[in-house]
Amino acid sequence: MKFVFIVIGAGLLLWYLAPLAAHIFNVGNAVGAFGSGVLILFGLFYDKLPCVPKYIIIGLFCLGLIAAIPLSVNMARYANYRADEAQTVIVLGCKVNGTRPSQYLYKRCAAAAEYMRENPEVKAVLSGGQGADEGISEAQCMFETLTEMGVDESRLLLEDKSTNTRENLELSKAIIEAQGLSKEVLIVTNEFHEYRAKLLCDKVGLSFHSKCSHSSFYTFLTFYTRELGGLVFELLH
Repeated sequence: MKFVFIVIGAGLLLWYLAPLAAHIFNVGNAVGAFGSGVLILFGLFYDKLPCVPKYIIIGLFCLGLIAAIPLSVNMARYANYRADEAQTVIVLGCKVNGTRPSQYLYKRCAAAAEYMRENPEVKAVLSGGQGADEGISEAQCMFETLTEMGVDESRLLLEDKSTNTRENLELSKAIIEAQGLSKEVLIVTNEFHEYRAKLLCDKVGLSFHSKCSHSSFYTFLTFYTRELGGLVFELLH
């Protein structure tokens, strides 16, 4: 048993640290690396721990896995959800490196551009403000990226004030209403993020559809872990 925890902990630790090579660090890395370290230490000292704390740690580990299952199922369920019925696109912002899109933001733009080429009548709201370490707003970066991909700028509406997913959708809804666009919206974001977007669409009064952009394997676990925390917070509020 001790070697199982050591091997699992070491594998997870490497997976959580891998995004650092691309200068990606967030609460997902931190929490995941901490948890992985706990598993490694637990394995190393497994034979010396009294039975009660040993079983408590094992129980908490199993409880965490069980709790994550329904959330993960819904993440998968809503990753690509009734996409062919949407009339308006909302692209959720992500990190901008200077004035250029990060890997995740570029993939979101590529997924949106593909849908807009297939559906030439739809318009898109590009939603994301400017962070302290970003040269331009996420909305402006998406606008420039999508026009480079061949999308006509007349089909793109910018929402450049939001700072989180809830604001993304609340402020995008205001633009949609002002422009008289359909509230049947296609949310374009990463697969792990779509379920939380769905919960927020329900709260703000938008009919949810989705088309996901796929995460890189080496960064997936970090962002998935961070998203689990965001989902728990949203479900409790």
